[in-house]
Amino acid sequence: FFIVDNMNKGSNLIDDQKQRYELSQMNLRAGEKAISSSAFHSAAKYFLAGISNLCPDSWDVEYDLTLQLYDAASEALYVTGDFSRLESLAETPLACARSFEEKLNIYHNIVRSQAASLTFGEGIAKCIFILENLGEAIPTNITAEVYYEEVAQVKILLQGKSPAYLLSLPIMTDTRQLAAMQFMNHALTMSYIAKPLLNPILVFRMVKMSILHGICNISAFAFGCYGAWLVSEPVCDIEAGYMMGQLGVEMMKRLDAIEMIPRLYMVVYGFINIWKEPWQALLGKHLEAFESGITTGDIEYAVGALYQYANTAIYGCGENLQSLSQVLGV
Repeated sequence: FFIVDNMNKGSNLIDDQKQRYELSQMNLRAGEKAISSSAFHSAAKYFLAGISNLCPDSWDVEYDLTLQLYDAASEALYVTGDFSRLESLAETPLACARSFEEKLNIYHNIVRSQAASLTFGEGIAKCIFILENLGEAIPTNITAEVYYEEVAQVKILLQGKSPAYLLSLPIMTDTRQLAAMQFMNHALTMSYIAKPLLNPILVFRMVKMSILHGICNISAFAFGCYGAWLVSEPVCDIEAGYMMGQLGVEMMKRLDAIEMIPRLYMVVYGFINIWKEPWQALLGKHLEAFESGITTGDIEYAVGALYQYANTAIYGCGENLQSLSQVLGV
């Protein structure tokens, strides 16, 4: 870091194009190292410094390096909450990237920033647009006919399939299908608040895709959400929902999908297991989800997990504010 910091201070004195690209590469490595230590503000500084050292023709001369810097910078800006700079930064790679697939990382961070800034309508519309380009058309006019058709399709696919069978499904490898799962995952949270009729449709599609094309890290969350749907009105199948929730947790562990902990635990221990287990037993899971979200940068669900912890502790377990503040360190 010391070397890169000092070279950045003198970057305006570097005229040789090759040396400027070398400095950009050094900033990329420094930023990646900072991210590995969860130092996201420092990472953003290095990535932006790397971009500032690029030459005007970098998209032609050093395409891979340029794309990597913009992708990494957009991720760091999202995590640090600098959404206005992220929106401005994103214009260049969305215009210059050579394929739609190479724009997906930028779209990924744009959508997450829209969710975090509560512009849910824009975020959902962006996800629908991206999913259509990935070949996964999602209905936006959810009629009773559309809803029950989606329910029937997922129930048929799940019929006769045990948790052991679902855990043994092959791993999803198609990059477009993996991207579709990612953007349905993004839309899921926003639709829960802004378009509740769309929310279960997305859950059903994610479960269907996992069964038909293989499982991925997001599949664990999808099965957990399906479990939450099962325990809710009008289905109210507590046992089936609990089984799906446990399936999601076990799938997450087998896939080592630790980045799914904040959102999966929020669903399983916040909406499903409350019907089967003492609420006191759930408090540790909410804190684990919060700490995991802070570490991995899933701020959206980290905050949700903290809310669940406080809400459960006060209203479900009778904790007082003084003891709660000591646990949370506030």
